[in-house]
Amino acid sequence: MWILGMMACSGDSVEPPPPPPVGESGVVTLSTRDGVELVGDVYAGEPGSAGVVLLHMTPSGPWNRGDWPASFISKLTDEGWSVLAIDRRGAGESGGDPVDAYEGEAGRYDVEAAVIELDRRGVGPIALIGASNGTTSALDYAVWAGSEGLPVPVALGMMTGGSYTENQNPMSDLGDTPTVFTYSTAERDWSVEQQAIAADSWVFEEYPNGAHGTQMFDVAPEVEDDLAAFFAAIL
Repeated sequence: MWILGMMACSGDSVEPPPPPPVGESGVVTLSTRDGVELVGDVYAGEPGSAGVVLLHMTPSGPWNRGDWPASFISKLTDEGWSVLAIDRRGAGESGGDPVDAYEGEAGRYDVEAAVIELDRRGVGPIALIGASNGTTSALDYAVWAGSEGLPVPVALGMMTGGSYTENQNPMSDLGDTPTVFTYSTAERDWSVEQQAIAADSWVFEEYPNGAHGTQMFDVAPEVEDDLAAFFAAIL
């Protein structure tokens, strides 16, 4: 990993560090098409391998890219995949208004910036995993990307989706994109409703003692293996 804090000084001027080499791991700064700067952690996989973008829970709360357990990220990189976990707009080190991440079209721009960064690094097919209203941005990007000539995700993970997931788009617009739903029994209603329109490639994983979004990792550690296995079958 490179050290972003190093700077080359000449007199009173300070030059910014050079950009990181493509294919390396570390902290990245991304710019969205509407001018918001996002910060993320990228974990480089094998050249030409698949990539996974991680979208944390609501940026209006205390949630940020650090909520993804290192053990889960390791399961993904152990497959050879590259992983990019971003601070969605308004969260962590990223700029912007957090509400814009899940109400209106701007949330898909966050995902776009992340996907473009992985694509720039030569990553192959890309999947998205959203937690709580991170699912909103995942869905918004997935149904929009093709019309913009952007890389279309080949699979999605919905960790505790809900009515908020469909703020801008109905799940029916997703078509047959392979999708895994993880949810606790206490919050099963929305996910179970999706089974009425489910494509054959949609998988539903219910956890009786589960929790919300990425909190699931703490109370139901098996979700790590379940998600990794689902994406391994696709990627």
